[in-house]
Amino acid sequence: MSVLQLIKKTFSFDDRSLALYRVLIGFIIMADVVYRLPDLTNFYTDIGLVPRALFMNEMGMPWSLSFHFANGSFAFAAIMFGIHFLLGLMVFLGYRANWAMFGAFVMNVSVHNRNWLVNNGGDDVLRAILFLSICLPLSRCFSIDSAMRKEEKKTTEFNSFWVLAFFFQVFAIYYVSYILKDHPIWRKDLTAIFYSSRLDIFATPIGIWLRNSPLLGKISTAFTIYLEWLGPLLLVGSFLFGRRWWIVRTLIVILFWGLHIGIFLTMTIGLFPFICLAMWSVFLPGPLWDKLSDIFRKRGFDKLTIYYDGECGFCQKGARLIREFVLFRSVPIKIAQETPAIYSDMQKNHSWVVVNEKGERFFQYSAWLEIIRHSPLFYWSVGIFAVKPISTIGQTIYVWISNHRPFMGKMTQFLEYKTEKKEITTFKWIREASGAFFLVMLIMWNLTTIKKWNIKAPFWQDVTRWVHLYQEWNMFAPYPKMDNVWVEIPGTLSDGTEMDVLTGNKDIYSIRDKEFYRAIPNEHWRKFYLNLSDRTDYARYYGGYLCRQWNDRKIRWKKNTTLRKMEIIVFSQANLEDGGKGAINRKLSWRHWCFDEDYKRDNQGALPPKGP
Repeated sequence: MSVLQLIKKTFSFDDRSLALYRVLIGFIIMADVVYRLPDLTNFYTDIGLVPRALFMNEMGMPWSLSFHFANGSFAFAAIMFGIHFLLGLMVFLGYRANWAMFGAFVMNVSVHNRNWLVNNGGDDVLRAILFLSICLPLSRCFSIDSAMRKEEKKTTEFNSFWVLAFFFQVFAIYYVSYILKDHPIWRKDLTAIFYSSRLDIFATPIGIWLRNSPLLGKISTAFTIYLEWLGPLLLVGSFLFGRRWWIVRTLIVILFWGLHIGIFLTMTIGLFPFICLAMWSVFLPGPLWDKLSDIFRKRGFDKLTIYYDGECGFCQKGARLIREFVLFRSVPIKIAQETPAIYSDMQKNHSWVVVNEKGERFFQYSAWLEIIRHSPLFYWSVGIFAVKPISTIGQTIYVWISNHRPFMGKMTQFLEYKTEKKEITTFKWIREASGAFFLVMLIMWNLTTIKKWNIKAPFWQDVTRWVHLYQEWNMFAPYPKMDNVWVEIPGTLSDGTEMDVLTGNKDIYSIRDKEFYRAIPNEHWRKFYLNLSDRTDYARYYGGYLCRQWNDRKIRWKKNTTLRKMEIIVFSQANLEDGGKGAINRKLSWRHWCFDEDYKRDNQGALPPKGP
């Protein structure tokens, strides 16, 4: 293999890695929708945190495009979420995968633009990789699209400028972060994890335990900063290791998986670790898959034949789908009528027929169990499927499907067989030219985010914003947040009662940081609260939202009352180098009145400020 061939191979994606990536990212898309669902009203309707009118008047930019702005009702937002989830399911199953990926990206942009106040770094990663996946061959294997394709693709690797753009995007996420982490806390003292583990708003039980071991904190800091430095370089430079490039690539993927599993175990930051785990799966090298396949083939996992009723269109589709998602693709699927002995058994047992390497024949649900025994993915579960209650249910389902084949045929009419068409040269050139363009765009944008280099690229910055690939990899850079932050909102009710609007606690004069952390429902609220101390406008929006919650939606701590006014107070307390705590600082972020008459009374007749 020449050097150029080796470089080309290392900068390609294997079909099997693309399939794994597609399945994982499809699941992430669906999980993201479900994760946002409890706050559908709070974040994505006109009675939530950011009504559409407020966004248009105070927050919107020319590129702030969103389908969610078409209507502010709960029902419309629910429909948008339903479409978003369905697109994720299509990506997951590999049904019209590239169009589904494009739709998922558009819906992702739409939901992000609807409410910027709760977006985080994980959202930036997801939005970027969804866009860069649109022109990748996502459904060459392990997909409905592939199962319905009459001719199999002979190539297993894909080279494109879109692949290079994906490589650079992942390179930038970590290497730009490394460049920005230039503080001694990261590079010399190795105490960054010491401080980040003391941020109570993020800490998990394991993260809290980590505080007791400064040495482990230093080791974790060194592992993180050196991996962000060397990992991206080895990712793009794995060809330097010659024939062993795939071993280096596999180790890099495993190390970054380890990094993100560690982040998940020690910090509560939403879907970010899972998005990155899915992202790294696409870099698994082809030779690794070949080695794994050889192990199973030597054990006879591909020694199986499936026979179906040639007069049943649904039966052929079902057999192809089962082979695609459960078995090796080399397992033959044959028409039972072409083999008299098999056809006779099929008629006698009213069943499909599965024949193993010993010539043994299996029928009905027993045939399914034999398929599972020969599955590289699911062989371990054959004992579960064979357990009496499950096998009884499985046999019942099989008989029902067998007796309703015309109905099943109608239900699967949308699955059409396709013949692989030769790619039009013009389209290929357009695809590659656009991939090269977006590669340059990502390079220029990320260079401008390194402020100390003082690079300006207004054209590329504008294009990036319109494409919605704006990103900044400065999490915990140049150093982690050094103080704990919590919010208290003492409010006054119509009956004169004073209580914390956030927690319902009537003792509004004591420090309740732990109560606040327990009251945070998810990562999106956590991100919002962290911004309150620096953004008075966010606090004003929040005040209006709390008034609507209590007075209009009747979501309140005390019945038959109205919320009249409140103060949004942000407390902070520094984490000291010796492990202790500094003094508590109190900052009034915003004072809010729910009714104009109360504002005028308390402010000598002045008009209230405009806002929600």
